[in-house]
Amino acid sequence: MKIKRTLWDIFLWMIGSAVFSVSVNMFSAPNNIVQGGLTGIATVINYLVPSLPIGTAIFIMNIPLFLLAWKYLKGGFLVRTVCATAVFTAFIDLGSFVIMPYKGDTLLGCIFCGVLSGIGLALVFMTGATTGGTDIIAMLLRKKNPRFSMGRVILFIDFAIVLLSFAVYGEIESIMYAIIVIFLSSKVIDTVLYGSDHSKIVFIITEQGEDIISAIFREIGRGATVLPVKGGYTQKEKELILCAAKKMQIRNILRLISQKDPKAFTVVCDAGEVLGEGFR
Repeated sequence: MKIKRTLWDIFLWMIGSAVFSVSVNMFSAPNNIVQGGLTGIATVINYLVPSLPIGTAIFIMNIPLFLLAWKYLKGGFLVRTVCATAVFTAFIDLGSFVIMPYKGDTLLGCIFCGVLSGIGLALVFMTGATTGGTDIIAMLLRKKNPRFSMGRVILFIDFAIVLLSFAVYGEIESIMYAIIVIFLSSKVIDTVLYGSDHSKIVFIITEQGEDIISAIFREIGRGATVLPVKGGYTQKEKELILCAAKKMQIRNILRLISQKDPKAFTVVCDAGEVLGEGFR
């Protein structure tokens, strides 16, 4: 089973790396478009020192991060990340010899760069690995201070890279294109990993749990989980209903809740991923 999983991971690394290589060698590097993370820094370095390939620069910058991570992060995750990064960077450098650069409309190249980079990275993330760089930096900082937000750390680093691109290329458009690429890439990653139809979770605190659950099941076709709870202020015994549903079903669920118990307290949250009957 482990061999099968390893072969599948390697296959995804290769496909993802090939797609990402196209985003770098066809669209990003030839048009001075900077992506996020170490890829963006490596693209700038390659612009200043053309003899240093982008993939090689990425791997070199990752080496001290791998050494730091070896002490603080889980071994399995780190091994997968090192292997994925090696495949990833090799494909970027090999791609530079066979992929023809696109020199047409820069905005069009920017859009394709963001979409392809998002697809490539998502395929790598599916294996439980990353391509190193800012992900490892964010994890190490969070390990030292759990209050650190990984998202904010990565966003701050990407912002610094965008400013670096402006300092090197000397064009305000470089910042604008970089923002588009980073935004599109993040959206495509979420879409590939979680699907375009993000689900919702509805939390309902009510005294009419049986009626609400029956109505949701009968009219919406959704099940629910019930937990006993107690009101913090009233100290009354109530029920907490947890129901996962598609986005388009939320309006009808809220309508049913209002009909069965106008006093119900309802919270609707985004669900990154829902697995089970009726979902992917």
